[in-house]
Amino acid sequence: MKLTNLIWVLALAVAALGACDAWGDQPPITNEPRPDPGPGPGGTPGTGGTGGGTGEGACTNDADQAVYDAVTFVDGRGNSSSGTAAVSAIASECVRGSVSSMPPVQPGCGDALGAIIGCATASPPNCPPEDVEVLAVCVEDCTQDVVEGIAGETLSQECIDCYGATVSCGAAECAVECVASTTADICVNCRCDAGCTPEFDQCSGFSSGVCN
Repeated sequence: MKLTNLIWVLALAVAALGACDAWGDQPPITNEPRPDPGPGPGGTPGTGGTGGGTGEGACTNDADQAVYDAVTFVDGRGNSSSGTAAVSAIASECVRGSVSSMPPVQPGCGDALGAIIGCATASPPNCPPEDVEVLAVCVEDCTQDVVEGIAGETLSQECIDCYGATVSCGAAECAVECVASTTADICVNCRCDAGCTPEFDQCSGFSSGVCN
């Protein structure tokens, strides 16, 4: 199965809260910038959250690329990545935090995640938009903090908004489908069908071909 390109690696496998580690099956994501994306007429943000990037290819400008180039990250399982894959791995771990990633350790967004777990596994599922937004903003802020700690600079707001928007989209549209595994076909297909993956590709300027 192709690797997904989303930050939506919510550790929702904690339908039983002690099962957080079940969400660790998501490997670091490798995104490649589209060639010559151009300024674009305006991006398409993810649904149900904090908005999105303000233009197509929001992460492919020279300043953001310089930040990506300066980022190397070792996740909690000892997997090393760099560039766009490293930022995706950072955002993934920011969802629930990690005490063993290097550098640096991040507390994550456990409280915000817990709220999503509760509403997503309710019958019927019903996650308030404000809860989704809290999680997305937390992941954005955590990602920026870790990136700055490594690279000395943060990504542009337009770029980081793409990450928050894809977390929002996944939380709002696919929490139940992704509760067991973010790499399961049902989860990957849901994010494609809901537009989460295509919208992140368009917003960021990265292309994984996951939904093709």
